[in-house]
Amino acid sequence: MRIQAAAAVLALAILGATPVAAASLGGMGQAIFGNSFNFSKANLEKAPVKAITVGSLKVTLQRTRLKDVQKAFGGTIQSDGDGAGRADWICYGAEGANVWFISNALGGYEFVMMVAAETGKPSAACDAAPEKFAIPDFGIPGLGAPVADLKATFGAASGSKIAYRGDRPGGYSDIAQYIGYVLKGGKVAGIGVGETSVPTAH
Repeated sequence: MRIQAAAAVLALAILGATPVAAASLGGMGQAIFGNSFNFSKANLEKAPVKAITVGSLKVTLQRTRLKDVQKAFGGTIQSDGDGAGRADWICYGAEGANVWFISNALGGYEFVMMVAAETGKPSAACDAAPEKFAIPDFGIPGLGAPVADLKATFGAASGSKIAYRGDRPGGYSDIAQYIGYVLKGGKVAGIGVGETSVPTAH
């Protein structure tokens, strides 16, 4: 019961309406971790992201470790905050984009729970991406995709910040997969995908 209650508190921190402060995380990484989107209700029949391809690395949310990403591409694992507000991450500044791999309390600050990417100049707060690094392929519309692609994939898309959520059974808890988009000029300028456990009554 205590584990379920703790998980519920952490899930609310991610899916609730109150942003979590993680100022030094920055950019789209901060947006997806700090809940700048409304993920309170599922609006997709199923979770659309199975694996995230980053060059030769396959990242599976809740299974791939930050250290696996670090081993593949180098860089520094950073940390900020404490308790439910703590984030551990590694980020890379690539040509034309920044990319974050983020863990939280539910991931034991070890497993990748969120991946985010944003167009723009490489951030000084991120490590320089190596040559073998590639902008993540989420298997859904990504950076630069027009809003028409989001409508075709998800059935609806409106506004400059768009939130999608799909839940799937996971034993003693459901797994909520959430996707946040930021659009500029009718195209995707930021994308973040994450997963969290949502306790169910048994």
